[in-house]
Amino acid sequence: MRTEMLLNSNILRGRLFIAFLILIPCISRAQDSLANKSDEIFDLSLEELLQIKITELDRSLKLYGYINTNAEQQFNFPSVGPDGATMKEDDPFAWVPVKAFHLYGSAYLAENIDVLFNLAYNDEVIEVRNAWGNFKIRRSLQVRVGKMYRRFGLYNERLDQIPTFTGIEPPEIFDTDHLFVTRTTNLMVHGNWNVGLTNFQYSLTTENGEGGAAKGVVPLGWDLRAKSDINSWVLGTSGFKSSMNSNNTTSTVSFGEGSPKGGVLPWMDGDNFFLTGLFGEKQLGRLNIQAEYWIARHDALRNPEHVLTMVAEAGINPQQRQRFLGSNAGKANDQLTTADVVVPVKYNVKTYYIRLAYNLDSSIGQFVPYLFLDWMSHPEVINNKTYGGDREAGLADDGIFTKTSAGVVYRPIPAVAIKLDGSIHSQKFNGESVQYPEIRLDFSWAFKN
Repeated sequence: MRTEMLLNSNILRGRLFIAFLILIPCISRAQDSLANKSDEIFDLSLEELLQIKITELDRSLKLYGYINTNAEQQFNFPSVGPDGATMKEDDPFAWVPVKAFHLYGSAYLAENIDVLFNLAYNDEVIEVRNAWGNFKIRRSLQVRVGKMYRRFGLYNERLDQIPTFTGIEPPEIFDTDHLFVTRTTNLMVHGNWNVGLTNFQYSLTTENGEGGAAKGVVPLGWDLRAKSDINSWVLGTSGFKSSMNSNNTTSTVSFGEGSPKGGVLPWMDGDNFFLTGLFGEKQLGRLNIQAEYWIARHDALRNPEHVLTMVAEAGINPQQRQRFLGSNAGKANDQLTTADVVVPVKYNVKTYYIRLAYNLDSSIGQFVPYLFLDWMSHPEVINNKTYGGDREAGLADDGIFTKTSAGVVYRPIPAVAIKLDGSIHSQKFNGESVQYPEIRLDFSWAFKN
């Protein structure tokens, strides 16, 4: 087994090295017309990276975007063998030639009206990620309508802007396998104003319920933050209520169609949840520090038939079986009925992360080594993705895992980012403490017209 692991590791290193050599000419021919940006990594946007200035007096349409390619491999992923013992197996090496391609367009139609769209190619599908118009009554009172990323924490509005931020994977709250809340909204009232060197910002958002428009379901999201570009810090809080009254919403996907794109699990007949948390970022010289903490409180109703399907087919662990069936967990599967399922459930989903990055300039470009720590607790989720699981928290006996990551970002010019990192997942599995590592490589190129 050890010899096989070493062989797989050597093959992976060889593939990554060859890929790097192939892409060196592409890097050297990248857009030299882009002027070098300052070496700051604090709160960087794609527009700032590309030095795009969209002013109220300029009516021209600005087009810009990026493309990225990605490779990864996971090692020693655990499972339970036929004899009940823990087995470990490497996942296949996966290279995605075009992980994502984004095209942005932004312009002012009038002095107080601006628009933005974001077209994305992802998983062989072209979709509209953003398409909105913003009406400015005054700086402190603006209305944005259409489809837009909600203002939530440090990352949600910029998760699509891979070249700008440190690292490859998002914080766990925005991992697409166990999102705490949908990423987009339809109506935003927002504004900002200055007090001394500090800029205060707010936003209030609403949209349809996660499962679509439903009578009496009116979600409410909010974000309050203070920011100082002079002193390089951001501090704020965001929150979300799935409905401003006690009405339940449903999942973004039907049961058996994969992981949800929001906070409601697909085996729920209804859920009413409240999400809130704190976030902050500070630049200390060349050191960048980011931290967030989030908790989502769920009050839900399980669908008994869906639960019985998971019990029979999804390979849930004994702790999950006990949670779903309560005192009936000892019954054989063929003896279970819908009356044996525990239908009402209240649970909390929690996560935090700390991210440290250090900025190094050199004659051949910018290097940003980084260290991340992510922690998550999700007692309700399962492992099987087909039925709505996440293959992370759902893998653990108690729904808790920790992920530590280390890596580096190399930018030969501001428009090109080469990222290499590795992570180790740690959790309880099959009654013992287990770890499994993974390694990732990402190349991204930003462009403008």
